[in-house]
Amino acid sequence: MDSLILQTVIGLVFAFAAFSVLVSVLTEAVARYIGLRGEYLLRGIRSLVDGKSDFALRLPDLVRRTSQAPELKPGEPVQPMVTRIVEQPMVSRSADKGAAPANAGNAKLSVKDRRSLPSYVSGRSFARALVGVLVPDSTGTTTITEVRAKVDALDASNPLKQPLLGLLAEAGEDVAKFRAGIEEWYDDHMARVSGWYKRHVRWISLALASIVVVVFNVNVVELTRSLYTDEALRGAVVAQATVSSNCAGTPAECLDDLRQQIRDARASGLPIGWGVTATCSLPDASCNWFERHGMGSAGAVLLTLLGWLLMALATLPGARFWFDALSRLGTLRSSGPKPRSGG
Repeated sequence: MDSLILQTVIGLVFAFAAFSVLVSVLTEAVARYIGLRGEYLLRGIRSLVDGKSDFALRLPDLVRRTSQAPELKPGEPVQPMVTRIVEQPMVSRSADKGAAPANAGNAKLSVKDRRSLPSYVSGRSFARALVGVLVPDSTGTTTITEVRAKVDALDASNPLKQPLLGLLAEAGEDVAKFRAGIEEWYDDHMARVSGWYKRHVRWISLALASIVVVVFNVNVVELTRSLYTDEALRGAVVAQATVSSNCAGTPAECLDDLRQQIRDARASGLPIGWGVTATCSLPDASCNWFERHGMGSAGAVLLTLLGWLLMALATLPGARFWFDALSRLGTLRSSGPKPRSGG
């Protein structure tokens, strides 16, 4: 099965996959630069142990150059539980620079300080850190009785008290079972935090995709028209797509190969980039900027904007989604009725 429409779709999916790789790499670079994973991890732990669940991150907070002291409300502790947990060796040693920033739990951190936060804390490490905060102990002989006494002593308004009492009831007299309960509680909560992080990153990806498609002038409408009407271009792009569908690595690992494949596809006539129309390339032509780039009418401008929008949205499912689709389309293309042998 190798129809004109199928080949056109394969060419479009190849473009979606290639630019999704670029957007994925840029998004990861931006998230790493502003310390977004560490910020969400910290906020996730705080919402679990201190009851703070505001995950709204404003742009000024994300690009802050210097850390700000915490703005304490009446009755709020100077050092919340999250800060004490982050300072525990089991957690602080997993920070990128060997130690979390001072007062990380309730200060507005700078980009530099956020980058030094741990980006991942296992359930096991969190459980040990929490028990270590509740019952400071250097001998490794913490008993369930000591833990229960500390939990009972917590203020009734403390968001930790009721969950920990429930876990203590399930654990009986077994400290290891209590720690295992904390691990499960933490992992369940962090699964939700991961969802919040992914939604935030999706907005960053969409913003970066919008910039990329305009800078490279990747117009889905024009790509579709060119692939559908130009047989030579369609064949060349499908050949490149067949090669790129074998990319099984991370987006960063695929980027170099895809960059060369995009160059080859452009050399074959794939309309990516800012070219000049044939009419305006004549020596005596007098064209404005829009006319030079094929947007001489309001309708052409609207089609270009629509093409950019569709391309930006197409990057949101991610590179892996499009590579999987490309692989399935390749299988579909190679299937179909076998030619009959003569006889």
